[in-house]
Amino acid sequence: MKVIEFYLSGDRVFSDKEKAINQLYNKRYYGEIVSGKLFLSLIEAVYLVDRGKIRVFDGGKELSLKELVDIARKRDENFDLKFLVYKDLRDRGYVVKTALKYGSHFRVYRKGMEEHADWLVWVVSENQKLFPNDITSRVRVAHGVRKKMIMAVVDEDNDVVYYQIERVKF
Repeated sequence: MKVIEFYLSGDRVFSDKEKAINQLYNKRYYGEIVSGKLFLSLIEAVYLVDRGKIRVFDGGKELSLKELVDIARKRDENFDLKFLVYKDLRDRGYVVKTALKYGSHFRVYRKGMEEHADWLVWVVSENQKLFPNDITSRVRVAHGVRKKMIMAVVDEDNDVVYYQIERVKF
């Protein structure tokens, strides 16, 4: 497979190549199509550059993986934590999309996007202080949209442990 070229545009990258839409969006559910172009988030772009599937250019200069990661880190101080979870979920075969409108980091689909997402995933560091209201509000939202709330905890060794959090009525 020939590597697909993408171009940096703010906090996303894009390609207007039909091949990008066919191979990345239609088959693997990466990104979103806007006005005939495939736009990827920086987290998706870093994952695909790391996998050797795409190349990203800023103007005429190709960005290295490290340069792209540095750009992503400048835009999101928690990029490394989120990327570890994103990579783990994608490597397990799940489709992963943003879930900002649900107050979480990711929506996760078992198969494709024909069905609704199964889970909302909230990424935290093992030494991050949590408050009960943070947890209950996210569980409430997940319950309201009929998804399971998953907390992805990243430890010091960059291992990810997933906890399902739910409301229990007595």
